[in-house]
Amino acid sequence: MDIICFQQKMRQLIMFNYICDLLNTMSRYKISDLEKLSGVKSHTIRIWEQRYKLLTPLRTETNIRYYDDEQLRKLLNVVSLINSGDKISTIGKLTNDEINAKITSLTNDGEISAREEALINQMVSAGLSYDEATFEKAFSSSILSFGLMNAYEKVFYPMLIKIGLLWTTTKLNPAQEHFVTNLIKQKIFAAIDALAPPSDKSENWLLFLPEGEQHDLGLLIANYSLRSKGKKVIYLGANVPLENLQQTSHQSSPTHYLTFLVRNTRHDVITKYFDTLTKAFNSPPLYLCCSNEISNKLNLSGNQKSIVSFEAFKSLIKI
Repeated sequence: MDIICFQQKMRQLIMFNYICDLLNTMSRYKISDLEKLSGVKSHTIRIWEQRYKLLTPLRTETNIRYYDDEQLRKLLNVVSLINSGDKISTIGKLTNDEINAKITSLTNDGEISAREEALINQMVSAGLSYDEATFEKAFSSSILSFGLMNAYEKVFYPMLIKIGLLWTTTKLNPAQEHFVTNLIKQKIFAAIDALAPPSDKSENWLLFLPEGEQHDLGLLIANYSLRSKGKKVIYLGANVPLENLQQTSHQSSPTHYLTFLVRNTRHDVITKYFDTLTKAFNSPPLYLCCSNEISNKLNLSGNQKSIVSFEAFKSLIKI
């Protein structure tokens, strides 16, 4: 074996070992992780373990307790059933197959609030374990139950918050959130492609995220929403430099601008940035989708408007 071939084999082996270690790490959850994802206190989970044998903690070689994907999935299903009105004493007597059957029935025919929670929990557990088939099923059920716009508000966004909370507060890999987000993006792109060409020529919306902003799922939903109303949209996506925005603005003359702000950037920096945009764009309406916390700190003026809720956005475009 020559030296180049040997080096290639070693790189492959190192990568293989790295992936195995990564997957092993991502399949191990502490009880505090289960608490964050399920909303059930750690001591309550332990009581359920002891009294109803709902979960059986595993042990590392150094005798540290942990839970795997299957146990996480079961706990989330149990929480969904409790939220739909079942008692823990009743659930504790069910087999795994019986719990799964009740969850399937709940996601198809349950009360709206219980159905939302069940779908959120299904998508969380499927995303964390890279189970695309289960994720696909829950996604399709969400669309059938609520439609794409409302499914984003009621299911997809809360689900991403749950996953985001987990990987930002523990050692889990953010690849899990990326996996879920990209699956949703694929569906939204497909939905956009299925729409008819714009019929409303009076409005031309430019959609973008400022330089440094990467989370474009909300922007994609806005893209779909506007296009579904027959409006023309120029979609630039994430991380757009200011000079590129200026060039696009001069060439296409948008009537409205829409962006999202997720990062916790200093409010004076944001205000200065949007003042620069307003001057560059000759003062058409400029809409900033952001949290209440960010909006309250900004000094917006003139045609600069903040949108702090999904309902406000739907009202803006008259959905």
